[in-house]
Amino acid sequence: MKKLLIISIILGLLSCAQHESHEHNHEHEGHVHTSECGHEHHHDADEHHHNHEEVVSNTVAFSHEQMEKVDFEVMKVENKAICQIIKTTARVLPSQNDVRIITAATDGIVEFAKDNLVEGLDLQNGMTILTINNGKMAQGNLSVLQEEITADYNRAKANYERKKSLFADRLVTENDLQEAEAEYLKAKKAYDNMQENFADGRQVVKSPVPGYVKDIFVENGSYVTAGQELMTICRAGRLYLKADLQPKYFPVLKNVVSANFKSLNSNKVYSLEDLNGRLLSYGKATSFDNPLIPVTFEIDDNDELVSGSFVELYIITKDENEGIMIPNSALIEEMGSYFVFVEVRHELFEKRAVTVELSDGFNTQIVRGLEPDETVVSKGAIYIKLAQGSGKLDPHAGHVH
Repeated sequence: MKKLLIISIILGLLSCAQHESHEHNHEHEGHVHTSECGHEHHHDADEHHHNHEEVVSNTVAFSHEQMEKVDFEVMKVENKAICQIIKTTARVLPSQNDVRIITAATDGIVEFAKDNLVEGLDLQNGMTILTINNGKMAQGNLSVLQEEITADYNRAKANYERKKSLFADRLVTENDLQEAEAEYLKAKKAYDNMQENFADGRQVVKSPVPGYVKDIFVENGSYVTAGQELMTICRAGRLYLKADLQPKYFPVLKNVVSANFKSLNSNKVYSLEDLNGRLLSYGKATSFDNPLIPVTFEIDDNDELVSGSFVELYIITKDENEGIMIPNSALIEEMGSYFVFVEVRHELFEKRAVTVELSDGFNTQIVRGLEPDETVVSKGAIYIKLAQGSGKLDPHAGHVH
């Protein structure tokens, strides 16, 4: 009996111990939420943690101190009128008014005035470029011609002065005086031309304008004939931008309001207004040989555009639609895709993919990825990209407590 009592007491103590252990485990389970509800809470926490990491990986902190050290600006996105833009390639050409073609006035041997007469050489107005030696020519000898012109000039001058004196004494008629004057002026013009452009049996070729040598068609010491082209000289003044467009653009060419262009050498973008430019003309018809429509703009020469080179041309017509345009400096390109940095809050920016459309050289249309009233980084986006690439992200970026 005493033995049964001891066993009963031991079983009672074990039962209490198990009950306390169960209560403790239940309480602990309630803390870590291992019940069905607790499992759902665990899932929510994991999802929250996952979302937190996603936000952090797509945002970057950029402090006010960092902004002050670089060229940094933000802008508010807004809908504005968007012009139709025709993007094409244009060639830089010298203005027709600024090109001089130098030709030979006589047969003879070319003699360059300078040993370094090459294409691109700068010329002053009136500078002697070359001479054509005609002194040894059997026919059309300049020395003989010069003597004849000089003799004709002296004779016509003397006759005019004599008749002018006689007219004062009423010994010749007014008609006789006018004929003598006309003969004298004609002879003087030939004489002055000979004196200015010919000397010692040579044609003296001088630069008619300040500019530079564009093309040289003859060699030093070569024989040329009268009327043969010797070289072309360009005056630094105006340039043409000439493009050829498909006929489908013809209806909108009458609505051209401006144009921008980008140099392929420096990637610098200019507007017509920057270089006092204007639309000079556009073709009104096509031909079998050239089915395209020529469009020509005229601009000032700024010493940075090379004649004969090509530029990207953005022809701008009147407003047609509305949309979002942002500066090209706001765009970041990665593997053919475009991104911008949108301000989430002060000193925090979200990297966001956008879809681009047309560009005018300075700005680009965004058709997807941005909404009006959002704020984007318009200058300095590359610095935020570098900060993001360094991995120095705010651990609390985008996490609202």
